[in-house]
Amino acid sequence: MSSELAELTDLLETTLTDTLAPAPDVYVVVAEVIHGAPAAPRLGGHLYCSAECAERGVRELVSDLAEEEGGSGLVLPHKGRAIGCVVTRGGRMWSVQILARSELPTV
Repeated sequence: MSSELAELTDLLETTLTDTLAPAPDVYVVVAEVIHGAPAAPRLGGHLYCSAECAERGVRELVSDLAEEEGGSGLVLPHKGRAIGCVVTRGGRMWSVQILARSELPTV
């Protein structure tokens, strides 16, 4: 096999592997009411490349909800991911979690 043909074969294999490989997952932060008066789910303001990066988003959304609704929040690790909980003066309890794109419900 000539060196040109070998280079072309390598290039083709690399291109096909890159094209056919699944894209990495994207992570979002979602908050939803789990107790109390219903409210629409809240989506964090960013997309993240990993669950570790999304932990910052959990902390931000917990803080925002606690401030907006006058309550307290905390963030704890659970099964390798940060989860948050916000309890408000109005009696709502919010769950804040990290979800991969593949874990989001389809419509």
